[in-house]
Amino acid sequence: MRHLRYILALFLAACAAMPLKAQQNRKSPHETVSVVFGDWRTGNRVTLTYGRPYTKDPKTGQPRVIWGGLVAWDKADRLGADEATTLITQKPLIVGDATVPAGTYTLYTIPSATGPSRLAISTSVGKWGVPVDETHDLARVELKKEALDQPVDQLTLAIDEDKSGGGTLRIMWEKTQFSVALKAPAAQLAFPQASPTETLKQRVGVTDIEVVYSRPSARGRVMLGGNNPYGQVWRTGANSATRISFSTPVTVQGQHLDAGTYELFTLPGADEWTFIFQKAGNQWGAYAYDAKNDVLRVTARAGTLAEPIETFTIGFNDLSGGTATLNLKWEKTHVSVKIDTDLVGVMVPRIEAAMAAPGAKPYAQAAMFYIDNNLDLDKAAAWMDAAIAEQPDAFYLVYHKARILAKKGDKAGAEAEARHSIELASKTTGPAKDEYTRLNEALIAGLK
Repeated sequence: MRHLRYILALFLAACAAMPLKAQQNRKSPHETVSVVFGDWRTGNRVTLTYGRPYTKDPKTGQPRVIWGGLVAWDKADRLGADEATTLITQKPLIVGDATVPAGTYTLYTIPSATGPSRLAISTSVGKWGVPVDETHDLARVELKKEALDQPVDQLTLAIDEDKSGGGTLRIMWEKTQFSVALKAPAAQLAFPQASPTETLKQRVGVTDIEVVYSRPSARGRVMLGGNNPYGQVWRTGANSATRISFSTPVTVQGQHLDAGTYELFTLPGADEWTFIFQKAGNQWGAYAYDAKNDVLRVTARAGTLAEPIETFTIGFNDLSGGTATLNLKWEKTHVSVKIDTDLVGVMVPRIEAAMAAPGAKPYAQAAMFYIDNNLDLDKAAAWMDAAIAEQPDAFYLVYHKARILAKKGDKAGAEAEARHSIELASKTTGPAKDEYTRLNEALIAGLK
């Protein structure tokens, strides 16, 4: 709860810190709605923050058709303006028929003129309102649609409390109101999961990869080739199909895969496995699996472990720059696929843009990236010189200048810089002095 309070306080402070002129220039003023369900000391504080667009066009002043016009029917809508609408609940909350754990979420709507309208609760937060991210939905709940007696000129969200300790979220604009019930979940007895869920997060280069899967245990059974027969599509875990997300495009076994969230199915085999990536469809198991929805299939050889693994395990290994391996291990079988995030292709344009932009520049970090990835060494040298000019006594930067010169084949220059680094390090105390003395001595020895 303390963490959630901190998030809310930080968000409100950021809004308050916005220059007055910027706040006044907003065409859609922002509002925060906050209520406490139950006792104010022990209850659940629920907070909404959203931008409030007007019916009138901010440029022309002319009235606009909202529902079915500005907000299209049967398409995802940001539910507001500017930054995405944010919901913070300090405790679990039931929204409609969905249980939402404590945390921070993005809300958006899918309004409909004839069918059910829905409110989406997304785990993707901190984004601009458009484009709407439909890949991280925690739940979609049905909204009650009603006509208002009087038009509402500006999008308005409200939370009404009731005597039961819950309330209603109301969305009002033009002459339409959408609403959904809010309430606290009933206390439940928690039982242990037979196949506990794990969320695995790994940054590879600058790409964030997340895997959510359930972990079955063998418990004396033959699983691979037994309960999970060879040649049959497997959910790659237990319960819901395993989900894997990539924040940037990647290659898997050399094959391109766009950024996004996928369900990961596999075809286990005694000697070879097939990894299958499908767009996420919230499937339970592999019962509704349909090959026509496959986005990518790759194969990998299966290996044998020296010691058996009781509980199915997914992990990452061989992390190097922008590459890693995704590993599956169970019983005495292990199988892995290589993931490449094209770190150089992603980073070089960003570095070049940062160097061309006005203001402070990441000279040292950019030079280090170019050294480590065998890129333009002349640029790396110029950037490292600029970094050293800003910090002339930084012996660690001088060491990296020696590395650049060594890679360029300038042995005399590299040795001179290495000895200069040792001299600067000798004027300091602590473990860094000894570490960089060793590094520089090793560099000099390698020049012979």
